[in-house]
Amino acid sequence: MQNLLYSFILGVFIAGFLIVFQPFGISRWESESKVLHLLAFGGVTFGILVFMKVGVMKVFPNYFKEEKWTVGREILINFTVLCLITIGNFLYAVNIHLFPFKWEVFLWSFSAVVSLGVFPIFFNVFLKYKRGISKYSEPVMVGAAKEEKETDILLKAENGKDSLNLKAGELFFLESADNYSKVVFTAENELKQELLRGSLSSMESQILDEKIVRCHRSYIVNLNKTEKVTGNAQGYKLHLNGIETVIPVARKYSSIVADLK
Repeated sequence: MQNLLYSFILGVFIAGFLIVFQPFGISRWESESKVLHLLAFGGVTFGILVFMKVGVMKVFPNYFKEEKWTVGREILINFTVLCLITIGNFLYAVNIHLFPFKWEVFLWSFSAVVSLGVFPIFFNVFLKYKRGISKYSEPVMVGAAKEEKETDILLKAENGKDSLNLKAGELFFLESADNYSKVVFTAENELKQELLRGSLSSMESQILDEKIVRCHRSYIVNLNKTEKVTGNAQGYKLHLNGIETVIPVARKYSSIVADLK
């Protein structure tokens, strides 16, 4: 609904601007249906925005996920929208004999569309950026942890000799350390760490607990140990109970944060 409203408002803005100010030589254009034609330009803009924001977003939902949003991506999307609006309105203008079908006229039309659309688009990008900052910049306190499953975890080193056996509730995180994986856990109420030779990926394949997950190329974390989440969709941070180490969450893994809220 928000996308439809935004599309409608921008369409009305375009039509209203053309009718009131009649820029780009429109004031010299004589036609009995001039106002209706100018309204139609707003209608074409509205239709293309609906196509992009409703149709395309449903076909490619992963591309438009909130956690993947960046200012650069938003500008690229809006630039694509401007190109489509230019094509749509240019073809309509040619059809009503307002413009001749020429490349130089098309480029001129594109500059006209950009000059009209740059301010509402900038405002929209700014609002999305501010909304994202306000939504995610404050720490998110994670509710009381559910009773942890006492899953047994057996981590074996690549040499087949060294291993570490512990309960899921004892594990905090694993961190990549060159050719080793550093395991941080508790034993006898003390925080300990141990190095096992082997990649983080090999350690990950040995862990079957659904709450112990990869969150970064260098980290595997026990989500049950999370006390709070800070940062935003561009980069979350997990703060674990009782330890100072802050675990980064890469953007590709940011969906795990939603499960904590």
